[in-house]
Amino acid sequence: MNRLEILKSAYGILEYVTPLRVDCGKLCHQSCCQDNGGSKEETGMILYPGEEELFLDCNDWMTLIPIDYTSPNQILARCEGTCPRNRRPLACRVFPLTPYLTEEDILLIKMDPRAGSICPLARKKSRNSLQPEFIKAVRKASTLLISDPSIKGYIRDLSRELDEYSSLLWYQAVFESPK
Repeated sequence: MNRLEILKSAYGILEYVTPLRVDCGKLCHQSCCQDNGGSKEETGMILYPGEEELFLDCNDWMTLIPIDYTSPNQILARCEGTCPRNRRPLACRVFPLTPYLTEEDILLIKMDPRAGSICPLARKKSRNSLQPEFIKAVRKASTLLISDPSIKGYIRDLSRELDEYSSLLWYQAVFESPK
């Protein structure tokens, strides 16, 4: 399969699964779909390599912004708070989880540490509150995604970025908490 076919297959795997059996957006007033006061360059979801090809016709509800965050030549997808659900980017479909590659290239599915500031499900820091079907679908889609070398490289870079982010959170909790 080429990269576009892999992306479309991953979309299909994730099409009908959600973190909860009910609309989890009702728990937080759809915080993950809001800008939460950030600048337009800071809020949104980073697209997986090649995913921008699936959004060339979305100018009426999504803006694509080139950025250099975890890797060069990345695209930030910024929606205006609502999107056609079947057109959500991969990062939205797997939220609040994220694929993660260990230093030994072992694929894990983790709670995204960046999600804790906006997602009540992520604040629990436990996948037990999520639907098992959702977790399995995220794993299946992620396994497929890392079959593409550029997507695997992106997930590897993202994993190292998440390591740094988690270290910073730990540092803040230990050294900056009130005594």
